Amino acid sequence: MVSGYGLVDFLPLIVHHNPPPRFFAPPSHPPWLYMEIEQLLWQYGQGVREFSRAELHHADLIQVDLKEILLNRASLEYANLSGSDLSYAQLQRADFSNACLMGIKFIGADLTGADLSWADLSWADLHQCNLTGANLSQAKLSQTKLIEVNLQGASLLETSLVGAEILGVNFARADLSGADFTGADLSGANLSRADLSGADFRKADLSNANLYKADLSQVQLRNSDLEEAFFQGANFSRANLKGANLARALMKEVNLSLVNLSEINLQSIALTEQINLSGCCLRHTIFQGAILQNASFDYALMHRALLVSANLKGANLVDASLRGADLRNVNFRNSHISGVNLAQTVMPDGSIHP
Repeated sequence: MVSGYGLVDFLPLIVHHNPPPRFFAPPSHPPWLYMEIEQLLWQYGQGVREFSRAELHHADLIQVDLKEILLNRASLEYANLSGSDLSYAQLQRADFSNACLMGIKFIGADLTGADLSWADLSWADLHQCNLTGANLSQAKLSQTKLIEVNLQGASLLETSLVGAEILGVNFARADLSGADFTGADLSGANLSRADLSGADFRKADLSNANLYKADLSQVQLRNSDLEEAFFQGANFSRANLKGANLARALMKEVNLSLVNLSEINLQSIALTEQINLSGCCLRHTIFQGAILQNASFDYALMHRALLVSANLKGANLVDASLRGADLRNVNFRNSHISGVNLAQTVMPDGSIHP
């Protein structure tokens, strides 16, 4: 207890937001913080908008209208701004770490370089928000509106985006490793050169997405929609694409080593359309039972790939290397297989090629 103050003096200052248990938060605010909040709200009401570098950590600002406020480099860690409106605010490099921002409006706000790690942004509206280089590591973005948001170079390490509304978002060069995009709609998103290693995209829509040179190592893409996605130069090492839709996807020069591509089904795709895996590294890749009619595997490196019972009818395997692969019961009808390396390969009838 601070000398000169009683319990009654501190009762109005208690913040209702409970921070994550990994840190200890003081149960009450010092009197200077209460005065700081009251002064800010009064000055804002008088038309003042410049409050950069304000010390507002643990502040309680629930459902407050602070549109167009300037809080660049302000300290708002552990603050509770649930339901508040900070549309078109200037919040560059502000510290919102561990803050409760549920239902907040950041429409058109500039959060360049801001720290939002461990913050709860569930149900928040980030329409046209600038989050370039922001830190959203382990933040909660469930049911959040991410429409025309710039997240270029941002960190979303192990961030939860389950149920988020994602449209026209720029994730280029962002760190999304370990992020949860289960069921998310990322159609047309820019994920070029992004780090998606270990991320969960099960049942996600990545159709028409740009994943040029993205790191998809150990990523979970089971039953995801990758139709017409651009994967040139991407790294799929140890990824799981079981049951994924890769119709008309461009996957030239990708690394698919140790990938699970079983149960891929292109049977419903027109015969003139194909999956392009030309020149890909497919070492130890699992294609068991996959339907890959008219797929292009020319110049692909498929050492020890598992293709048991796969349908490669009409596929192009010109100059591909299938050394040590398992081709038992594979359908090669009408396939182009000239120049293929079949050394030590298990042939469709079970025999071993010399």
